[in-house]
Formats: sequence, structure tokens, C-alpha cells
Amino acid sequence: MSRARKYVKNFWKIINKPEMLVLPGQLAFFFILSIVPILTILTYLTSTFNISTNTIFEFFKSIFGSEISTLLVPHTTNTLSIGFFVTLFIAFFFASNGASSIIITSNTIYGIKDKGFVHRRIKAIIMTFFLILLFSFILIVPIFGDKIVEFTTFLNLDKGITHTLSTIIKILNGPLSLLIIFIIIKLLYVMAPDLKLASSRTTYGALFTSIGWLIATGIYSFYINNIAHYSKYYGSFTNIIILMLWIYLLAYIFTIGMAINYKKDEQNLENTKIIKTSKNKA
Repeated sequence: MSRARKYVKNFWKIINKPEMLVLPGQLAFFFILSIVPILTILTYLTSTFNISTNTIFEFFKSIFGSEISTLLVPHTTNTLSIGFFVTLFIAFFFASNGASSIIITSNTIYGIKDKGFVHRRIKAIIMTFFLILLFSFILIVPIFGDKIVEFTTFLNLDKGITHTLSTIIKILNGPLSLLIIFIIIKLLYVMAPDLKLASSRTTYGALFTSIGWLIATGIYSFYINNIAHYSKYYGSFTNIIILMLWIYLLAYIFTIGMAINYKKDEQNLENTKIIKTSKNKA
């Protein structure tokens, strides 16, 4: 059996492990939960610019439709009340279950013993911070970047502010997007398993995931900016399905990236053993 065929066969076995089959669905659910703290913080920040809740609703309505906007906007607050921090803490805590699932799955495929609930939960919370940071960047720049610029024009803000914001988003939307996404995903892959994992051992999976996320996000962004608002009868329902499909696709690509890292790492170890054996025989 050729090396490439053997690699594909073993890779397929990893992908079809029960943990790997369940993980994308779990991640997709917790990715959606991670949007809640993002919206909570974002809505609070808009209060510093005296932007009303109705204006925020209209912004989300132009993207997702009225039904999704109705679900999202009332659950956010623009004041630093107890409710604000409670909402933020609960959303953040439950969203960290996604990172916890990543840790458990990573330990399983690497054959590592879990270090316990407390250690896993602390690491999951740290990883969730980076996940939320990553999602915030993806939502604000590649997906809603153009909409945000249009929104600032609608608010009649100073043209200099709008121009500066537009320039920043254009710069970030280029190759820099790939670099930022790559760095954060690589960090998550390094942190996930309970072992000292060199950054170089996660390069292939992180690169695959970063490119895959940008492609999937580009398609979703095109839909949001060009297609979503054209459907009068089933637009909101379709928007929900497309949103969930996009998030699930991100989760599935992330899972495949984990498998790529493990198989590449395993292959490198096998090659090292073969070289050592050949030297010993010589």
C-alpha cells in the first residue's frame, strides 16, 4: 500500500471516530452561544455613541431579517447593570463547553489522559476567550465589514470616521485576515491537548482550517450582502438555515484540522523511527 493511500485510510479512520463525528455538532451549538457575549458587549459599546436599540435592530434586520433580529436584540443591554454581567457570565460559561469538548476530543485522538475537570474548565475558559475573539473578528471584518461601513453612513457620522473605518476594514479583509485567523486557530490547536505540543506540529491543520474558514465565510458573506434580502416570503427562514449551516461548516472544518494535525504528527514520528532504524542497521 502506497504511503499516500495509507495516510488517507488512517485519516478516514480518525475522522470517523465517534468523538470526531459528535464534535462538529457540539462545536456548532457552542459557537452560536459564543455569539451572545459578542452581541452583549457590542450592544453595550454602541451606547457610548448614543445609538438606540431601534437603530441596532434595524442593522440586524438588514442582515438577518426581522425574526432573527427580534430574537437577538431584546436579549442585549446597553447599561452596566447586574443583568448585563449575569448575561455575559452565563453565556461565556456555557460557550466554554465547546472548548471543553475540543480538549476532550484532542486528548482522545492523541491518547492522553485528561488532567481533570478543574484544569479542563480553566483552560476551556481561556480558549473560549480566543474563540470569541476569533468570531468577533470574522463577524466584524469579513462578513459584516461592508454593512458596518454602510451603517456608519446611515448614522450620518463624520465622513472622516467612515473613511477611516472603511480603510481599516479593507486592509484587514486582505491577506491579513488569513494571518490573524491562522494565528488564533493555531493557538487553539496548541492549547487543546493536555501535553506540551510544539507550535510547528499544528501548522498543517491550522492552515487548512484557516483557508477553509475564509472560503466558507466568503460564501456566507456573499449571501448576506447580495442574496439574503431578496427573498420576501422565506427570507428569514432561509437566513436561519444558512447561518446554522455556515456555523456547522466552520465546526466541521475545525474538526478536520485537528485530525490533520494528529495524522501529520503521527506520520512524522513514524518517519523518524524508520530513519533511526535504518541508521542502527547501517
